[in-house]
Amino acid sequence: MGQITNSKKFGIGSISLILSIWGGMFSFTAWDSKYLGEHILSAINISFPFPGMLLVTLISLVILFISLLIGYKYKNNYFAKSGRVIAEVFISLIVILVIVNLIIF
Repeated sequence: MGQITNSKKFGIGSISLILSIWGGMFSFTAWDSKYLGEHILSAINISFPFPGMLLVTLISLVILFISLLIGYKYKNNYFAKSGRVIAEVFISLIVILVIVNLIIF
């Protein structure tokens, strides 16, 4: 019988999962009436020239798109596909929520 070889390895693509979870937490985790991203940005003294949630959403989208690109480029690494799928879900959620928000308000 032939041996089953696993060609996947840990590498840059494995970071995709970490980035996608971090990007989702950045804009979807909140306490004390502020999102995690707002807490982090205020801790490093970044002021908000426009509403804080807009900046947090943009940063979250950048993190998620980076995760998506890493997941596609290094698809043979462990967790690259998981990171890519999670990033796609969060990006879709953000887009849907922005559209709903624009329609309602």
